[in-house]
Amino acid sequence: MIEPEESGKEQQEQEMDLIRRFILFGILFRVVMVDMDSTHQVVLKLTYDSIFQELSRWAERQHHAIRRLLRQRGCYVVRSQKQGHAYVVQYRQRGYLREAIYSIEILRAECQELIRLWVSGYQQGEKAQ
Repeated sequence: MIEPEESGKEQQEQEMDLIRRFILFGILFRVVMVDMDSTHQVVLKLTYDSIFQELSRWAERQHHAIRRLLRQRGCYVVRSQKQGHAYVVQYRQRGYLREAIYSIEILRAECQELIRLWVSGYQQGEKAQ
């Protein structure tokens, strides 16, 4: 039998993972559009705007779905911002104000992995979920 403390700790870990994913998808959908604008500064033989737009829309949909899930669990992101080499997130979880600090480099690598998953989903003929 699982003790209530363990299930509460597990729930908190799940919520922290959701917050991390919420932040990742939020960063991804904004960065993809910035990168698309950067490609407009260089003359290319083909346009990749539709790829950038679809990737950004996918990330934005994931971001909003996770936000809804967090709200259902009573968890709200209050503030998030880049501070030096870290990304600081303040969130309210069951009445408590908490803070999470993420490495920018790790977030960048995780965003890169999300892009890889999205691309592999299209290679298999279906959108990545």
